[in-house]
Amino acid sequence: MEAKQSLRIAMVGRPNTGKSTLFNQLTGMNQKVSNYPGVTMERTSGLTKLAPGQLAEIIDLPGIYSLHPSSADEAVVMDSLLNVHEEGEVDVVIGVADGTNLKTCLFVFSQVLDLGIPAVLVITMADDMAHRGLVLDHAALGESLGCEVLIVNARTGEGMEAIQPAIIRAKASPHAPFFQPGGIHLQWLAALQEGDEYIYKTWLRSLSQPAHEAKIRESGRGPKRLRADEAIQRYRQVNRWLGSFLTSYPEQDRRFSTKVDRLLVHPLWGSVVLFGLLFVIFQALFYGSEGPMVAIDEMMTSLSQSINAKLPGGFFTHMITHGLMPGITGVLMFVPQIAMLFGFIALLEESGYMSRVVFMMDRFMRPFGLSGKSVVPMISGTACAIPAILSTRNMEDGRERWLAIAVTPFITCSARIPVYALIIGLVIPDMALMGINLRGLVLFGLYFLGFAAALAAAALLNRWKRSQVKVKVPDFLLEMPEYRWPQPRNVGMMIWRQTSSFVKEAGKIIVAISVILWFAASFGPDHAADFTQDRVSVPIEESYIGIAGQFIEPVMRPLGYDWKISVAILSSFVAREVFVGTMATLYSVGDEGIESIHATLASQINPETGEAFFSLPMGISLLLFYAFAMQCMSTLVVVARESRSWTLALTQFVLMSLFAYVVAWAAFVALS
Repeated sequence: MEAKQSLRIAMVGRPNTGKSTLFNQLTGMNQKVSNYPGVTMERTSGLTKLAPGQLAEIIDLPGIYSLHPSSADEAVVMDSLLNVHEEGEVDVVIGVADGTNLKTCLFVFSQVLDLGIPAVLVITMADDMAHRGLVLDHAALGESLGCEVLIVNARTGEGMEAIQPAIIRAKASPHAPFFQPGGIHLQWLAALQEGDEYIYKTWLRSLSQPAHEAKIRESGRGPKRLRADEAIQRYRQVNRWLGSFLTSYPEQDRRFSTKVDRLLVHPLWGSVVLFGLLFVIFQALFYGSEGPMVAIDEMMTSLSQSINAKLPGGFFTHMITHGLMPGITGVLMFVPQIAMLFGFIALLEESGYMSRVVFMMDRFMRPFGLSGKSVVPMISGTACAIPAILSTRNMEDGRERWLAIAVTPFITCSARIPVYALIIGLVIPDMALMGINLRGLVLFGLYFLGFAAALAAAALLNRWKRSQVKVKVPDFLLEMPEYRWPQPRNVGMMIWRQTSSFVKEAGKIIVAISVILWFAASFGPDHAADFTQDRVSVPIEESYIGIAGQFIEPVMRPLGYDWKISVAILSSFVAREVFVGTMATLYSVGDEGIESIHATLASQINPETGEAFFSLPMGISLLLFYAFAMQCMSTLVVVARESRSWTLALTQFVLMSLFAYVVAWAAFVALS
């Protein structure tokens, strides 16, 4: 019998309550990643089996501190619960609460109850409760709340079997609203002028609306005061219940986490540990992924050669081996880095250390419009911008995520290194300056320029965005969870979700563009009919991309570039490192080894000056152009995919290219 999907369930709770772990236990591999309507924030949903033949969709909503929307994630939660975008009514809410922090968790859950949606409260961290000597009479608490209360250990699965039956019972048993204080509730209509959907929804459930409206007219209280009064009365009720139903043994406390935090959040030693950890992550992304990436490259090259040998020569074979296969290879080669990066992020989040990272780096990043969470994508960008941009999914604040996506491509990535190595070896003398190798110093300077440009761009964009739209910056509220051992299941689920999402969503666009660029590099207007078995491509200078390079040569000439360098720049849009191979082809080097290319390029003479064509001014100009330009097709696609806006991606590409052009021109003129 085919299972039918009958219920829509939303999971709501504060951050660090074990909500994602619970979600993974309930849904397993039956998950999909999408975006909430109108925003770039990621939404994860999945299917769970409630009973034989009955499936339910579960939506893992972002962690929140209140249902009064003061940030993007809180607004998303309210929109989902109120069905603002008409995606479907929520049938049941699973409220998730950390058993070691019940007071604040019950505050949020009490707001959920007032929306009138059937609910079940699931209290997680049962093992931590036992360790800290906390005993809860959950049955009595459930009677007071008017809904079922369950205690589970989501990491081990203990108590999980009771959740699905409780969901079915909750749907059939409406509960009474939580919040019925005298006086305050009668004045909530005043807040309607502020557009607060939560207050509106709660007010609609009142049985005495005319009386409320009359008393509000006589009241001088504003929405902020009403919210404060509401919070006070909610906490009073929560405290009364916890005083009756929760028994605590104070001798068992958070001593372990407290002792570890003395080191890990220390202003000096905490920073040392953090940068040491980031160094390890960077090394792993840069070097640890090299083996798998080389293996994938060799495997795909071997497969391409096998296809080329077995299929008859001609247009379609050439398209497969030189257009389609390189595109697929370009997608698969990013998988090791993406998997490793999200594995590290999952470990940091699962262990509780990510909150400490945000706390320590927040003060430094705030002047640039960013928070401590921006450190991970910016450091990861030194390996590759693609997994770095994908890691911004970890940011709840949509404004900050937009900034991070916009500036991360400035960071010097590993794909720039072959270009830097070629140009630095060609124009920078191999000498020491105060005991420091000059070439190494130039390479370090390029990395520094990348970080400086990213931070400066973030500050400017943040100021511009504030001038265009009144941006309400959410208060910095951070809760330090206890340290816990990461669960391999949760780490694996995050790696699988993010890598599969990249391959399926961004991968198909990258492959399509790769085929288009192959066509542009293989054919030209005078050879449109050369789709024969003997001739499937033309000399690159006669191809569409070669003609385009010659067409833009007058534009690139002020930077010191000729048409060959222009063609190499256009070709490297597929991947920056293609610049080296294209230069080898255009100058007939025959061997793409760096020494052979150096020797050939160094012998080139500028016919206008009679001096070396690859001079110091031209070399510095080219280095700066690649330092600031977004010469990466895959990055462009991923920016469009993650921002849900090709307009943003193309605008970013144009602005970065213009900035790179101006800086490269200024350097060439100043040094000439």
